[in-house]
Amino acid sequence: MEQMSFIDLLNSPTESNILYIVVLSIVLIFNLALTLVHFVQELKGFQWRYLGAIVGLQIPDKLGFGMFFLGPLVVLSFVGFAGIVKYLPFYGSVSSEVAIACVAAVIGSRLSDSIFIHIRPHRQGYRPNPALGTIPYYLAEAVLLTVLFFPGLRSHYTYAAVGFIGGFALFFSVLPGLIFIRKIKHVEPWQAKTPIPSWVTEGRYETSRESISSTS
Repeated sequence: MEQMSFIDLLNSPTESNILYIVVLSIVLIFNLALTLVHFVQELKGFQWRYLGAIVGLQIPDKLGFGMFFLGPLVVLSFVGFAGIVKYLPFYGSVSSEVAIACVAAVIGSRLSDSIFIHIRPHRQGYRPNPALGTIPYYLAEAVLLTVLFFPGLRSHYTYAAVGFIGGFALFFSVLPGLIFIRKIKHVEPWQAKTPIPSWVTEGRYETSRESISSTS
């Protein structure tokens, strides 16, 4: 759908605009809630330890918290907000081109996160995988956003391509990046289809064991 600013819609309360507002609100709430639930599950499972174990790299918990939880949670929440309702908190309305780029970035990030951080490692035998249970919803949202915003994605295909590539690269580059850093400091890598290394599970949050066991 070709977007109007959420504020413009609120200022023009026609019957069709009200329906549009309701649809966008539902999509936005689902997007933000899914992002939060996914990253909280990754936090409980110490996602940075999980990925670090795969490549043989111990990532300090404070650094992991910022880079694998807080940072992507904030960035993807703002990107989703700007893309879906064409409005950025603390900034204001954004152009249609920027909004479409953000929608495409969400789609790309959902796909790459699902494939390279969760599905592929899980199938390779690195189990349990934190937040694996949210991946079907990630993929469903990627399809939903593609369908809902297809006219805009097609009209602004250059911005859509840039946004998609940026979002896709965000998670596609995680494991290669960790492998590169591993050259500086590393531990013995986790062997696929073997029990998870003990240092990965040390000091988890209280609910983390239950959370990740449910995804195996």
